[in-house]
Amino acid sequence: MNELETGFDALSINRLINPIDKDIPNEIPFCPSGNLATKLQDTPRYLFRVFSKNSAGENSSEWMKSVDAQKGNFTDIFKRDNASAVALTLNEHLMPWPKKNGDPFISWTTSLLFAIQYAIFKYKKEHVELNTIYLCIVDTTQFPSGVFIKDLDLIEEFQDKVTDDHVIWYKNKRRYWKNIGLSNIRQLRNRKPEGYSGIYYFGEYLSQGQTKINGRSCTVPCDKVINNHLFAMMPNFKVEMESEAQLWAKAVIKFREPSQSKIMEQEAIDNSEFFEAKAIALEFGTKWFLPMLANLLAMSPRTANPANIRLISKLFSNGVEHSLLSKITNVVADDNIPEVLRFREIVHAINKDYHADRAAVLVRSMEETAGASLTTNYLTMVNQDKFPNANTSSSMIDIVRHFIRDSETTESQNTLGTGNLAGCPPTVHHDHVQSLKRSLETLSIIIQEFQEATS
Repeated sequence: MNELETGFDALSINRLINPIDKDIPNEIPFCPSGNLATKLQDTPRYLFRVFSKNSAGENSSEWMKSVDAQKGNFTDIFKRDNASAVALTLNEHLMPWPKKNGDPFISWTTSLLFAIQYAIFKYKKEHVELNTIYLCIVDTTQFPSGVFIKDLDLIEEFQDKVTDDHVIWYKNKRRYWKNIGLSNIRQLRNRKPEGYSGIYYFGEYLSQGQTKINGRSCTVPCDKVINNHLFAMMPNFKVEMESEAQLWAKAVIKFREPSQSKIMEQEAIDNSEFFEAKAIALEFGTKWFLPMLANLLAMSPRTANPANIRLISKLFSNGVEHSLLSKITNVVADDNIPEVLRFREIVHAINKDYHADRAAVLVRSMEETAGASLTTNYLTMVNQDKFPNANTSSSMIDIVRHFIRDSETTESQNTLGTGNLAGCPPTVHHDHVQSLKRSLETLSIIIQEFQEATS
């Protein structure tokens, strides 16, 4: 038995756990060393997975279990004895090939567009109803660090672990690692199909072993997503549903073309499209409504108009804003994945509007308390888009300093610092200083959050 076969035996017997063992893990984080460990911190907050009864492993609204996990193997790939075996297994997982060597991986994507098109592909290929195919969204901030990793990072790590002359039999043909191994997949991710501007990159991430998603995700049948609401938003999806061709990756590249080729003027999404997206997002419940709505709008090559942004930011209430706050909603995207790039832009726009509105409400409250007239000055700054500027916080302090012009307390002076108070009339009674001081502190927090949201 050669070294590689021995490695596969090690994969199958290393740390086997009885599937009914009560101590089975909820997730198995990747534990690499060096630079790759640092990259694990840059994980998108929201990831999607599409599955059906024909998907590999065991998949439900409670668990995602890989083929290896079903056999009781929960070993982190970075703790396995043979890196060559891991590389071959990863290669098989990422390609539409038979899985000869087990499979510890579970696939996810940061692109809702890619996920929906995959559901349409499965609908045609498997000849099943849409309500038997499921779309899952997870919030990765609810998992320990390292549970999800970018496929490109794993490809880079393992592509040289197998010799170029290693033989791979595929469709009864003798192939070699140098031609159909991980380096080939990496090249494919940067390849442009003829006649298109985009590349075969779809924001894929992987988890390993098994991942308990109950309470950290939402799963809905795809007929709640792929329906007349979606077709009204993006007619191309209806064309795909009615076409006999079984397309997946190339269909996504085709959808992206108006954005990437710049052949389409950047028109705004109209209100009817917004309400179609809203109807779909409501299927995911209150907690997941906003991230789904923003991702749905981001699939369109058009831009969300200010009126749409205002409608979304008005929905930030009762803790729901937590689901899209910029400081915890990491988005990993570039021009190669424009729908996710638009999602980030929408998240930033929503946060900008939300925080600006909070500040406006607070300034009006301060105006009522002090009997001063600040709101007009403040709104002028917002309309001129000066609020997110790095120097704005000091400008805002200059505006409100006159509230405590008469105060001689050290506390108030420490709060506001020094500056030119010329033209700031003494309008506030000393008794109001503490209330206004607290308002200033809140305003300072809002400004900081605003700047984080738009940086």
